[in-house]
Amino acid sequence: MSSWNRPDPLTRDLIHLINARRHDHGDADAAIDTLQALLEQDREQDLLTVLAALDEEMAEWLFDLLAEAACSVVMDAEPEDKPTYAVMGALELPLQANLSQPLRLKIDPVTTANLLYTHLHLAAGTVVLVEPRLLTDATLDLLTLHGLNEHIAALADSRPRQLLAARLHPPVESTAFLIFELIGSPDAGLPESLEEQDRQALLQGLVAQCAELAPAPQMLEAAVYAAYAMFDAQNAVRLHRLADETIAVWRDLDPTVRSRTIVHLHTQCGNGVYMPVWTDLFDPELPEDHGPVWTSPDVWVFTADLPIEWPGEMLTNRLLAEGCTRFENHIVEAPEN
Repeated sequence: MSSWNRPDPLTRDLIHLINARRHDHGDADAAIDTLQALLEQDREQDLLTVLAALDEEMAEWLFDLLAEAACSVVMDAEPEDKPTYAVMGALELPLQANLSQPLRLKIDPVTTANLLYTHLHLAAGTVVLVEPRLLTDATLDLLTLHGLNEHIAALADSRPRQLLAARLHPPVESTAFLIFELIGSPDAGLPESLEEQDRQALLQGLVAQCAELAPAPQMLEAAVYAAYAMFDAQNAVRLHRLADETIAVWRDLDPTVRSRTIVHLHTQCGNGVYMPVWTDLFDPELPEDHGPVWTSPDVWVFTADLPIEWPGEMLTNRLLAEGCTRFENHIVEAPEN
């Protein structure tokens, strides 16, 4: 008889909150408590595995709660006081082309905090703290939800401030991220929109401090939880690495084989917000049962609010730039779709 172990209490709580949501009586506060407990145990991979197994609607609901759980913490207060929160947010900003090395990406934390307070229209009494450098996608690629949660929890507990990232890595894409914390906010969320005049003034104030930023206010969107910025950054880095690997193998093929090779770009859909992307190199002259000449490892990407075509489009553009012109984008649908 095979051995079977009962799920641990937190896993059971996670199962219960998912089932409660399916029956329309979920408790968001209880769900966040459970997710924060899992993050504190550094069980992020368990949560991502669950996300990958859920349908799209359930997975997006759970990730929204997970982003809030990772990036907002209730601060200690007297029982009769209204709760206040420590919240970790991010703005995605455009960078200039042809950046010089080493990167500086330095900003003035006090000036930037005042800009954010004014143009995000934050509630009175909210203290704004700003990371003293803009972080690149390659830098955020090394972070985790567990790390974000530890960082904001430490600030909520008035522990000494630590840099979120010790080292700045050259960007893969032409973007950088402004990471900031709101201490004592009356709301666990972030402003959902930016007025045009606020967008213009905010970017002008940032460009004046950091010459490596591009003055492109149309690219500045409303602030998001830092969890979303982290996953967007990791998507860019991982898809570029997948393209690099595919291109390297394609170049090493015999020229005759390479000229007829078709690159298949595979994206999985219909199974939530965390999905695999992979590539095949396929020689149409080989028998059908031969299979691909080469298949890449899976790269897992976060896809909430992301068009399903985007990973394929990004990879296609990279392959075209390298001289590969024969490719197909294959969307692999889950059976229920």
